[in-house]
Amino acid sequence: MRRFFILFLSFLLAGMTASCSTISQRQSSAQVAVQKGAPVVYIHPLDPQAYAMSSVGIPPFDLASGINPRLGEAAASIFQDILLGRETFHRVKLLPEHYGNADEALRAGRREKVDLIMAGRINYALEGTELGGSRLDISVRLLNTRTGKTIWHIEQAMEQPMDYPRTDILHSLLTALQPPAIRRSKGAPVVVNMLAQSAVDMADVMAGARYVKR
Repeated sequence: MRRFFILFLSFLLAGMTASCSTISQRQSSAQVAVQKGAPVVYIHPLDPQAYAMSSVGIPPFDLASGINPRLGEAAASIFQDILLGRETFHRVKLLPEHYGNADEALRAGRREKVDLIMAGRINYALEGTELGGSRLDISVRLLNTRTGKTIWHIEQAMEQPMDYPRTDILHSLLTALQPPAIRRSKGAPVVVNMLAQSAVDMADVMAGARYVKR
């Protein structure tokens, strides 16, 4: 009987150690990792550097139905910051006017006397939970305001898998024996971070990069 008790106690301690390791590992990750798809480039110039001294206007991004209207303005602001920070173009200007199609975007760019106008669109955006589940699908066109032609057309999608918690009986028992885990602050919303990652990737593509960091 005593031997059986010792074996059971050893098993329980081993399980508690594994549980502690699991909890510690979950605490060390503020968010579930995002799976980022590479930018898909449909149209690009032969010499991207020929546009390095261009001025670019960015109106609020067009949005698919059901997406928070503020996200269109946030996307435009993020792309402006990234393009300026990486010196992709000589001048990048936010435009307040929303656009409905490429012709309206071109007219706005001509009024502002910029060389290129960015017609961005968020095709899909879903803010997940603390377990993950966020998704983003975005497309960007850079149009020449003088000729009306598309200079760049890039799309990118990324998602954050769900990190479902363990619900088996042993894990529940071991977790109950541990003190509550200290929850870390969540930081910026995941979709906003996805927009920033997409802006960095697309800025690199517009600067002439053939590969982006995965």
